[in-house]
Amino acid sequence: MIGFICGLIATLIFTVAATGAWAAQPKRVALVIGNGAYQFTSPLTNPTNDAGDMAAALKRLGFEVLEGRDLDESGMRRTIKGFAELLIGADVGLLFYAGHGLQVNGQNYLVPVDAKLQNAAGLDFELIRLDVIHRTMERETKTNVIFLDACRDNPLSRNLARSMGTRSSQIGKGLAVVESGVGTLISFSTQPGNTALDGEGRNSPFAASLIRHISDPREDLSTLLIQVRNDVMAATKDQQIPWEHSALRSKFYFAAVPPQEPAARTEELRKALDEVRMAREAAKDAEEKRLAAVKAAEDATKQAQEAIALKRASERQGEPAKVAALAPIEKPQGVRQFDGVWSVISRSEGCKMPGWVTDFQIAEGTIKGAFASGRISTDGKASWRLPDRRHGGHTNYSGTFEGNGGTGTFSKPGTPCSGTFTARRY
Repeated sequence: MIGFICGLIATLIFTVAATGAWAAQPKRVALVIGNGAYQFTSPLTNPTNDAGDMAAALKRLGFEVLEGRDLDESGMRRTIKGFAELLIGADVGLLFYAGHGLQVNGQNYLVPVDAKLQNAAGLDFELIRLDVIHRTMERETKTNVIFLDACRDNPLSRNLARSMGTRSSQIGKGLAVVESGVGTLISFSTQPGNTALDGEGRNSPFAASLIRHISDPREDLSTLLIQVRNDVMAATKDQQIPWEHSALRSKFYFAAVPPQEPAARTEELRKALDEVRMAREAAKDAEEKRLAAVKAAEDATKQAQEAIALKRASERQGEPAKVAALAPIEKPQGVRQFDGVWSVISRSEGCKMPGWVTDFQIAEGTIKGAFASGRISTDGKASWRLPDRRHGGHTNYSGTFEGNGGTGTFSKPGTPCSGTFTARRY
């Protein structure tokens, strides 16, 4: 929550600064692909969200963005061809890919959603070689940035290993080392030969941190990636360590402040940065208070459980129950007690996906955000609708919220899709 607030404010700062009379800006183009709806292996929840959020961030920063989500092999080739045409005459090129990837004999491949990999021929006809995009970028532009959140554990590689027999040793774990040419930086979501986590929220750990920091005008790319590395290591308990190879010739800023800005604009920016600092401090204080409230609720729950256990033990022995007095718990009244950001984990029965995660915000009894809309009453009875953007129609949710959690059921009218959900406030 703190990072989201700071990232939003930093984006607003850049927008204010951008209204000045700047010199002609360089042409910056980006290709953003997120593949998650794999047809012949388990789908990935986050890549389409990662791609959509990254594309939106880059557009705000002045990039011309070509975006593709859940692309099959022919769709990926058409989109990459379009990107190659955009690169002509550009000053900066950027690639962001989220989805499955694999390495074979030191060569890295990106995986379209319709790949089967039942035999070795699939390497040439079903996958996309990363070096094709890499070479095209370095041929057309002097400065290039490549982000690869493609090191997830890929079940399709096991299909390929069975078909290759003794040559299966050529299939490596994660992605292989890629060295950049002069003027290029390549960033991996984890170190070479390792696999990355898809994440449990809206975005993967790598994409979430990258999107959060990318709009800060004070951080050049190298500094930004140090922040991303620290965030991801903290979020994954050091299981995942982002890694990069750089041959950049100068500092690169996504949201750069012009070198000779008028004094009035500089003062305006200084004030805005002070607001960012104060907002961070306020958000930190709010988070500490929230965590303290959660701890108090957990302690009260534990105390209540111990009291109930003592009462039951006394009843079994035929003795009067000695129940410890419980400390009173101060609890917000009315619908405001549910205000905050909630994450809902849906588990399906008869749906096309076995499970998914959505986030929304509750404010004064209204449920909104991530396309969800609905209401919650003072006693925690909640209901909302969630449009199905991929398959059409909508899903109806209803349940009961209490404290920082909630449970309930959902169903999609006219289909066998139904199931249960659990909710958590963070």
